[in-house]
Amino acid sequence: MTMSKTQTKARPQNQTKTIPLKLIQQYKIIVVEDCNSERCLLLSLLESMGFTAQGFSNAKEAIALLQHEHVDMVITDWMMPNFSGIELCKLIKSMSCSPYTILLTGNNQNAHLIEGIESGADDFIAKPFHSGVLKVRILAGLRIIEMQRKLESRNQALNKLLIKEQGYLNNLRHDLSLAAQLQRALLPKNSDLTQGWRVTTEFKPAQDLAGDLFQCFNIDQQHIGFYLLDVSGHGTAASMLSFTLAHHLSSSQQVWQSLDLAMITNNLNREFDDPERCGRFATLLIGIANTKSGEVEIINAGHPSPIIVGPHGAKFVDASYVKSQLPIGINKQHSYHSQRFTLEKEEQLLLYSDGIYECRHSKFGSYGLPKLLKNISDARALPAEKLLHYLCYSTELWQEKQAQDDISLMLISTTTNLPHCDSKI
Repeated sequence: MTMSKTQTKARPQNQTKTIPLKLIQQYKIIVVEDCNSERCLLLSLLESMGFTAQGFSNAKEAIALLQHEHVDMVITDWMMPNFSGIELCKLIKSMSCSPYTILLTGNNQNAHLIEGIESGADDFIAKPFHSGVLKVRILAGLRIIEMQRKLESRNQALNKLLIKEQGYLNNLRHDLSLAAQLQRALLPKNSDLTQGWRVTTEFKPAQDLAGDLFQCFNIDQQHIGFYLLDVSGHGTAASMLSFTLAHHLSSSQQVWQSLDLAMITNNLNREFDDPERCGRFATLLIGIANTKSGEVEIINAGHPSPIIVGPHGAKFVDASYVKSQLPIGINKQHSYHSQRFTLEKEEQLLLYSDGIYECRHSKFGSYGLPKLLKNISDARALPAEKLLHYLCYSTELWQEKQAQDDISLMLISTTTNLPHCDSKI
């Protein structure tokens, strides 16, 4: 290799235009060259550029240093006894934090270039080389190193942020889990009611929290109250609103003692609030049943029609007896009125949310109300718990086990000693 004095003369002021001298001094470079004269020339060139450089006459000495100290760049000759530059490049690239490597060779054939790069070298310079070429190759390598450092620093900062966010998400999941437990605690348990009536329920939220809430409870020794509330949408926002509405419909509220269903519903409609102003509303099916006579007073505020399950099949409650009215929250001035019908002996009243029939199959489309009614009718002989489980399972299969909306089912069973009545009241 031939270098003139002008070629090796240091010009740090020119090099600092690309990388500041302060940064250059932070880099550590080692030179692995078995030829003493060439090694000295390379070290002199590097020192003239402001680098901290160290030379080695063989690869094994360089490896010993690399195993214990951080090195930013390695400049190595190809042809060296015992351990070649190619072997050194392969070993360097197997390290966890491998330095940038420039391979020097007296052979500039394409086959050698390919072999050198494939061995793990980041750059390749053929001898004899111009000192200016080596300088720009070194500076190009350092720019890559600097970019890698910045990227690593940003990755570390990002990892810290991700760890922080993961902690936040874990806390949020914990809070959602507790809220979901609270929501489930508000739902009725399968239990006996006054006069031998019984309520059976099934609940499948699409997410941790649901927009559905329902309840059935004794008002007094002769009456039970019930409702199924479905706030538009699902998830946290819908569930928070359903919690608020459920508070107004709590069995502890004295308003139930009045047995005035219209007053209860009108009050709830006036109390409805949509703080996000995103057009939320709630459908509601609310009623009071006389457990001695089987008479049911009901208000349907935009909710799917309830279904009567009897010994001979399943049918929707006649629309001429229970007409659907505006959902809750649409018009605060709307005046709700109740309607009545009578459950006969051995009949059951099924309340449900739209999640059970609006779910879709990717090939066969919507589940639909006709299919729901047929499945109920076909399985009507099953015990209440098994009937509701069957309906949920069939819906789960239809939506290909990908929950699309909250599913709520509440089956209110009458006693077998109700007076027989041929007409609806």
